[in-house]
Amino acid sequence: MRLFRLGRGEPIVDPWKYFVSDKPLPSNRVVMVFTSRLLNVAKRTLRNVNRLRRGELIAVKEGIVGEFDGEKVIVVLPYIGAPASVMVLETLIVNGGKVFIALGLAGAIKRSIRIGDVVIPTWGIREEGTSYHYMPPEYVPRPDDELANALYDEILNIGKYMKINVVKGGVWSIDAPSRETRDKVIKFSRRGVLAVDMESTALMTVAKYYGVKLAVVLAISDELYGKGWRHGFKSRRLIKAEKVIMEATLRVLTRSDLVTA
Repeated sequence: MRLFRLGRGEPIVDPWKYFVSDKPLPSNRVVMVFTSRLLNVAKRTLRNVNRLRRGELIAVKEGIVGEFDGEKVIVVLPYIGAPASVMVLETLIVNGGKVFIALGLAGAIKRSIRIGDVVIPTWGIREEGTSYHYMPPEYVPRPDDELANALYDEILNIGKYMKINVVKGGVWSIDAPSRETRDKVIKFSRRGVLAVDMESTALMTVAKYYGVKLAVVLAISDELYGKGWRHGFKSRRLIKAEKVIMEATLRVLTRSDLVTA
């Protein structure tokens, strides 16, 4: 028996009808961050920072707008997980968002990837449930190639002076962090998956569904491939990596050849 079928027809709660604000977004360039520390990095990096008004966006803990290289950029901190992050993405899209970069943390499942490294997903394994309401089960999520390549080059350029390792590869997104089992870590790492998180595959899938540009950058906060769980959420290498990926993201997001104002 088939347990799930992709819905057909118009949604009852249509984002284009019910999520549109009476005030347009101050920019179509958006950074989605998944930790308060990354939001604080953005606040220190941007100029002329102002808060987005409360209630303007759904499922957002905090949102700001600031300037980088003379261009306005929005930075939002959603609640974690695929459902909340997709609600935020949809709200931003229907209110004028066009180019998105998601910055988060992930656990390494491949032995060559260490805490403080940076992973740019180029494809993903969908074990979150949200994306299946937008694309069929066989769909393989991918980022916008141009955006992902630009991020890789920029992080590589900045990171060589900071000794930050950046790699491209697969990501595995899951709804239940306590069910990242050893058999799947081994199986997926052999298939080319580098890291696991909770949002990436849903965000890439929904961006494709709506026809907007989106790429993901993940800083490695923990390692799952050893005998036990090794975490480094407060490590200097991770904090340094977060600064690098924010700087690179803002540089890419304000490039005129990648973003149509």
